[in-house]
Amino acid sequence: MRNQHSNKVLIAIPCLMLGGTEYQTLNLVHALRDSGYFPVVLCYFEYDPRMVNYMKSEGAEVVLMSPDGKRPKGPWSTFITLWKGFKNALHTSKPDIIHVQYMAPGSLAIIIFKLLGARRIIATAHVPGHIYTRKWVPRLLSRYVCDLFLCVSQSSEQAFFEINPSLYNPQLHKQGRKHFTVYNCTDIPEKLLQKETIDSFTIGVVSRLSYEKGIDRLLFSMPKILSVFPKLTLLIIGDGSERETLVNISQELHIAHAITWAGLQPKEVLQDHYLQMDIVVIPSRFEGFGLTAIEAMSYGIPVVASKVDGLMEVIDNNSGILTDASDPVIFANAIIELLKNPVLRDQMSENGHNKVKATFAYNIYQKTIADIYGNILKRI
Repeated sequence: MRNQHSNKVLIAIPCLMLGGTEYQTLNLVHALRDSGYFPVVLCYFEYDPRMVNYMKSEGAEVVLMSPDGKRPKGPWSTFITLWKGFKNALHTSKPDIIHVQYMAPGSLAIIIFKLLGARRIIATAHVPGHIYTRKWVPRLLSRYVCDLFLCVSQSSEQAFFEINPSLYNPQLHKQGRKHFTVYNCTDIPEKLLQKETIDSFTIGVVSRLSYEKGIDRLLFSMPKILSVFPKLTLLIIGDGSERETLVNISQELHIAHAITWAGLQPKEVLQDHYLQMDIVVIPSRFEGFGLTAIEAMSYGIPVVASKVDGLMEVIDNNSGILTDASDPVIFANAIIELLKNPVLRDQMSENGHNKVKATFAYNIYQKTIADIYGNILKRI
């Protein structure tokens, strides 16, 4: 149920593509609308028209600073572009709170908003903190510039701030703590997907095809998997800069016949693709959270994933398998053992679904967002 106030929130984000951060921003828009706020999404650079339409369908106004979706060249041009665009957005929207999605450029965006007179700023970092070499930057921003600095996993918060992490706690917030963890969320299907596997299996990957996602690791595990399950199919949903490299690897390993490259898919057809998958594999080198994991688990699909970062908070021994994805043999064996064991798959299917309902459901996220914004606005 929506409140009757009309506070504006300016959600600032570098790009609006079909990625995990953008889908989670879509959940933020939804949660803000359900909490009675009016969200304005300010996209600095690249955008996909489908994501723009998703944002609008959730009730957000969308402002595209770069109509052609291109980034300026060089730091000075970037600064000038952001300064002018942010100044115009502040003048036009007059937001009560600005929520910056901490992606490149992250800290620069926050500093410019503050210099332009923004009163209340929240930032959310969607990546694991250990990949940042200059952790003093978000620490200073949290202490002196942002009203709240959020991370999507406790491992990320620990890495950024080197202090015991905490899920958002209103009491600690009132006592002055300015950084917390707020988990991402997903919708919960009314019932688990039912798939009858007779003599073949489908491994699913739903991911951006980039180095950190580690899809090459899975490809190097595929020959061993196919030696046990020769009719197995690897279904890859997504696209990215590593696509050509990955295709070449599959050809060199003589596994190309077993791979379906489905490319980017809009969210309204993702369920149809999940329906084909017996297990979902996440071989990431690092992962701030693991949105694909909770999506798969919500549908009752067991997950085999890298034992890294936020994935270790999303998946436990009852709801999936965490293992060393850097070793092709170890990773392949984990997948093979799960495919061989239908009882274990069924147990993990139910346990994973229940864990998502208990920890990562939308209603939990929406209540947290309502608490955060309500507490910050009380201080104005």
